[in-house]
Amino acid sequence: MQSHGVLICGVVPVRRPADVYRALEAPVPCLELRLDYLQAGLAEVRPALEQAVARKTVIFTVRRREEGGAWRGSEEERAGMYLKLLELNPHYVDVEAEASIAGQVAAARGKTLLIASRHDFGGTPPVDVLLSWAKKAAELGDVVKVATYAKEPRDGLRVLSLIGAVEKPTVAFAMGPAGAYTRVAAAALGSPIMYVSLGEATAPGQMTADAYYAALLAVGASPSGEGLPTLRETLDWVDGGLMYLLKKRLEVCRDMGRLKKAAGLPIYDDARETQVLKRAGDFKQIFDLIIQMCKAVQIVA
Repeated sequence: MQSHGVLICGVVPVRRPADVYRALEAPVPCLELRLDYLQAGLAEVRPALEQAVARKTVIFTVRRREEGGAWRGSEEERAGMYLKLLELNPHYVDVEAEASIAGQVAAARGKTLLIASRHDFGGTPPVDVLLSWAKKAAELGDVVKVATYAKEPRDGLRVLSLIGAVEKPTVAFAMGPAGAYTRVAAAALGSPIMYVSLGEATAPGQMTADAYYAALLAVGASPSGEGLPTLRETLDWVDGGLMYLLKKRLEVCRDMGRLKKAAGLPIYDDARETQVLKRAGDFKQIFDLIIQMCKAVQIVA
């Protein structure tokens, strides 16, 4: 199964230029730069933003607190911020479809694509309400985004039903632990963009890039396209997934070490080690090293 060309986008709370430069080294093709967190002046961070636009696909957004953001200024000031950001010719800007400044931003966007979004951090309304949100966003923007909070897993199914329901490309998923699966399912269903954390989560249930790559690979998704760039992106997915799983293995081994010590059991289990190495097959040498690392964390647990 292919990922249908989903654009994996790392979300970056931008406080200072260093946040942008650090994010540029992450193995993701897209960055959503959250300027509502900005502590430095826009002039100070502008060179970093220009470099980001030149090197990766970039989404600029400035969210108010009720939109899940950190913006504390006036709407007039926020509109001014968007207009200055549009001067940098980003690939996308994201604005809440219900915001009073949405029309102003849409009119000024030029060649920049507008993501008209709608977020509900309190729950997931019925399908007819969700569809009305998507239709209104489709009238305003080039891409529709609807994200709600899932209180139970079936809430996510309602949100996913929006993908393909309107004439514009639609990003739709559910936030929160109960909606985590929708972030993977949305990619398989054709969501054009999906969002990951590069260290600091900005929404409930947001996965790290490495965890997301592991999840996508587990369901058979892979980068779409041909040629060397696609193969390199595939390796980024595989490497990220491996690192996530290795970290998880070390965490489990650390917990096992604590339990063994509390129960007075020996750290080493030769029979278990032999079993794991036998299962490893052609990867025996790699797993031998992994086991040694796990022994080390169990000793210090």
